[in-house]
Amino acid sequence: MATNWAACIQGSREKELEMTDSTLDEFASLRARLERIEAVEACRGRFNAYLYYLDAGHLDDLLGLFADDARLELQNFPPGTGGNLHYTGHDAIRKLYAAFVGEGARHHSANVSVVPSEALDRIEITAYFLTAIEYTLTGGIYELQLQQTGHANWQISRMRISSTWGWAIPHSN
Repeated sequence: MATNWAACIQGSREKELEMTDSTLDEFASLRARLERIEAVEACRGRFNAYLYYLDAGHLDDLLGLFADDARLELQNFPPGTGGNLHYTGHDAIRKLYAAFVGEGARHHSANVSVVPSEALDRIEITAYFLTAIEYTLTGGIYELQLQQTGHANWQISRMRISSTWGWAIPHSN
């Protein structure tokens, strides 16, 4: 019985090609998943850096997290007043934060949700927050939108801070 080596070789090449296509598809899928994970973690890091820079008094580093044309919205600010404030761009945002950065407050977040867009060009973050200042405790919700501004670089393009509750302990100094 004669073996048709040409058919065996052809069949082997087809199988090798199928495995290669399958492997390439799997690699592309894994790469896309890794890019999503890296983007989510980069944005989570930017959010944590925001909290750190705010508490530690690093105003320029804090502003560097925001896009040049970023929008910042504060709802019910100062807490309990019902006032809504809006700031657009670094200069306006700087004026607000210059009064608060490093003032001794401690900002804490919980239930942080980080959701990337399908195109992976935008990420939305929501989180509860607590802010502790001497004799005062407030809380509310952060809502951020980050845009990719370069390879692995994300900046806050929109941020809404809603102060929803708070109290102060009566004291005399």
